[in-house]
Amino acid sequence: MCAMSPSFYAAAPEADRADAILTDYLSVLRARNGADAFDRREARMASVFDHPTARARMSIDAGRFNRNYGKFQETDVSMEETALLAFVKINAGEAYGVSVTSKARAALLDRPEPCFQVERVLMQEETFHTRLLVGAVKHFDGLHVGDAWRPSWPLRLLIGALVKVPSALFHPVLLGAEIAGVYAFTWLLNRLGSLFPNDPLVRESMEARLIEVLTDEVGHVAYNRILVGPTGRKFAARIARAVGESHRVMSRELVALGFDDTVIAGVEAFDYAQLPEQVKRNGFFV
Repeated sequence: MCAMSPSFYAAAPEADRADAILTDYLSVLRARNGADAFDRREARMASVFDHPTARARMSIDAGRFNRNYGKFQETDVSMEETALLAFVKINAGEAYGVSVTSKARAALLDRPEPCFQVERVLMQEETFHTRLLVGAVKHFDGLHVGDAWRPSWPLRLLIGALVKVPSALFHPVLLGAEIAGVYAFTWLLNRLGSLFPNDPLVRESMEARLIEVLTDEVGHVAYNRILVGPTGRKFAARIARAVGESHRVMSRELVALGFDDTVIAGVEAFDYAQLPEQVKRNGFFV
């Protein structure tokens, strides 16, 4: 659902059309998630993601994994284990952001306007993202995620800014953060293609999890685009670059996988056309 040559930064639909488009988006969300307690999403999670049948041939030391979950600093970790750490650390960051933001905006999320009805659903989708990402450890025997993780200062700064900025800046900041997140997820998806040579089914499961997240997230980008003007979109581009740069501290696992300065700079040129075809085919975008 998009115009010709769609772009994250192109002009959004006129403000007088926003409520109608958001109401259409709610219909798309209900069709994807289910209108009753996310029943369709729960069924898809149960049948595809929550109980993966593929068992990894490679073994991962649980003690080392959880030490690096708390603070990534060991050098004898394989690229495959590093990718799995990236999954669960991104999961932890998502869960932290949703928890803080939903509490701060609880009163708004109870309001009847379409923009807040959509936001409430998107918050619920984010909770499924945490299950999707952390669920990747279930492929590995004896591996469990502990409680050693703590939010890094860039993440605390970003989420703190989201809950404290004036309302006029909330959606531009969130738009930039969402674009940066989509960029990182897309890069990680492409990086997975060269990993897990002896466990292709595990790799495919991890790729499918990222595709599921990205399909939601492109809609989240569209939602925030609808609610910002030209100045907000320019500001969002700056936020996207700043969030990309924060991965040097916030996501050391991504850096270890190759998310270097050249990759970080690429967020400035990243746009809708570079998304996976399956995401563009199934995701909502205007």
